[in-house]
Amino acid sequence: MLSKRSQIGIVALLTLGLAGGMWLLGGETSNLGPFQAALLRIGVVMAVVWLAFPQISKLPIWLATIGIGSVLAILVLKKAAIIVIPLLILIWFLRPRPAKQASSISRGSSSSDR
Repeated sequence: MLSKRSQIGIVALLTLGLAGGMWLLGGETSNLGPFQAALLRIGVVMAVVWLAFPQISKLPIWLATIGIGSVLAILVLKKAAIIVIPLLILIWFLRPRPAKQASSISRGSSSSDR
């Protein structure tokens, strides 16, 4: 079975290939222009997701949910950006951070111990 990243890459190649094939065969005289444009946009977005997949897979679910929700709120209500953007900045500074590792401290900072 293919990995998720491979599946995303295949979808990106298929959609970009279909958009390119429609452009080569139909040209500008085709009535499928909006469909071709949608395939091209989806293919580009999927290619970007394929490139960023290792970093995206490490993204905490709460951060992804807040990010998608805020983008949707701004798209629906343009004036929501006045509230959402400062709120996102505040969440960024107050987010939970992983504990610092004590291994670098316990190794000893001076070389005179040897």
